[in-house]
Amino acid sequence: MSHVKVHANDSKNMEAAAHNSSSAFAGAQYLMGLQLFVRLATFSTNAVAFRLAGSSAFGIASIKLELLLSTILFLSRESIRNALLRVEPEEDTQRPSVREQRIINAALVSIAIGGLLAGALYMVYGGDSQSTIPYFSESIAVYVLAAWVELLVEPLYVLSRSRVLFQLQARCESIAVSTKCAIVALILFLGHSGSADKENKFRLLAFALGQLGYAASIFISYAWLMKPILGYPVFRCYKPKRVSFDDGFWYIGRKMRSLIAVFMGQSFLKHVLTQGDSMAMSRLARDSDMGLFALVSNYASIPARILFLPLEEAARAVFTQSDARTAMNVLATLAKLQLLLGCLFCVFGGLYAPVVMPLIDNRNGTANAHVLSAYFMYLPVMGLNGFLEAFVHSIASKSQLLWVNVWMAGCSVVYISLSMLLLGAWDMGALGMVLANMINMSLRIAYCCWFAQKWFASCGIALPNVSRIVPHPIVLASCLIAAILSVVIIKSISQTTIIDRLAVLALGSALALIVLLAMWTFEKQFIQAAKEIKAGRTTIDKKRD
Repeated sequence: MSHVKVHANDSKNMEAAAHNSSSAFAGAQYLMGLQLFVRLATFSTNAVAFRLAGSSAFGIASIKLELLLSTILFLSRESIRNALLRVEPEEDTQRPSVREQRIINAALVSIAIGGLLAGALYMVYGGDSQSTIPYFSESIAVYVLAAWVELLVEPLYVLSRSRVLFQLQARCESIAVSTKCAIVALILFLGHSGSADKENKFRLLAFALGQLGYAASIFISYAWLMKPILGYPVFRCYKPKRVSFDDGFWYIGRKMRSLIAVFMGQSFLKHVLTQGDSMAMSRLARDSDMGLFALVSNYASIPARILFLPLEEAARAVFTQSDARTAMNVLATLAKLQLLLGCLFCVFGGLYAPVVMPLIDNRNGTANAHVLSAYFMYLPVMGLNGFLEAFVHSIASKSQLLWVNVWMAGCSVVYISLSMLLLGAWDMGALGMVLANMINMSLRIAYCCWFAQKWFASCGIALPNVSRIVPHPIVLASCLIAAILSVVIIKSISQTTIIDRLAVLALGSALALIVLLAMWTFEKQFIQAAKEIKAGRTTIDKKRD
């Protein structure tokens, strides 16, 4: 009788895992659409801002002030978000339920931490003298305020994520991004038209006010759209309340506090690793160099924002709520996706960057083209690391997370040393930062692969064959031929005019379509596997193994 009961529970858990997988990856479509809109909007705004504000102000806003913003936001909420993914669902008719009240209590901690961080970092940044840029100290104050206002959204955000309301998240983010872009462009235009000496005195303040507009609008949007969905007043999301845990009544349980502490240390290290280039450049690079690097990274990161982040977010939710076999299937499919995308990025992004960059920035196009090419080579490494780390952070135990932190600390030391060498001693500028990032990501990937191999072995699951992950030989051959033909086209056609460059890009687009056709024809098995994951059917087919 007990055997039947266990079997029934296992079936229920598998069905729940399949449902979660389906909901998460179906919801990722909304996030992809959101990222497409966000990147197109910011792409257009950045192009305008770079010309109206100048490279120095654009560099300060994109590197220094964005670093300030991301430090407050990331360190305040990332660890708590990761910990909340492990709050198990439960049946409760109370509103808000015990589970949701636990989520609310933890999310409110982010707001408190953010307030303390905002005050401390304002004191640090406020002492930085930038007399050449008007309204520099005022811009810092506005950025700090914007960060704290954005943190007010956190209880509503984590509740929407726990209910898998990806469409609502996309709507709120779209409204906020539209508001930000409109404010930045409007203030820059007004400052430019009213400036007789062609020096836009509002060139830095425009970015700060745009960020404040983003924060205010996303808070209002979440409050307005969540109001009819919650089942209780919005103000209850900002009211802490003690709830029951195994060890008594607490605002936050002992296990959750311990998990948050581990993730907090990990978040600090991860922030150093992900924002290390900004930290190094803000101290070692010139303002104009920061502006050029920001321009290149903003353009090249469009594929990463559109594809990698939504899929990584969905995969993280699946990994935390699925069994080992499901996790392995999802991980293998995402790994192959990265390799396929990597082929496209390396061939068409890397080779055609020198053709595209002068169209964007005719003053420094040639110099930035090398950085842009290197960045496209870096993108597949970034994407692979994102999925692997999402897997490790989702399933690792507390003791395992501590060892992950130790490894990441070692990566931090290597990364900072490389950054100082490449950016300072060797004066390689933005190209050096890309190379340092690639080495850093490769070290992190190596550890994640070792961890995954050990974990799956402990579960009695063999890793998939390499042939299942590596692209089909015909696909690889088509990429190689496309690369050779692209080199011939770029070398043989003179690129002295815009028409010439557009012709080269048209021929490159035709080659890209041929490669995509090869992928569609010879990767049908992979495409079907991806569809099964999206639909929640994540059981391994033995024939494919």
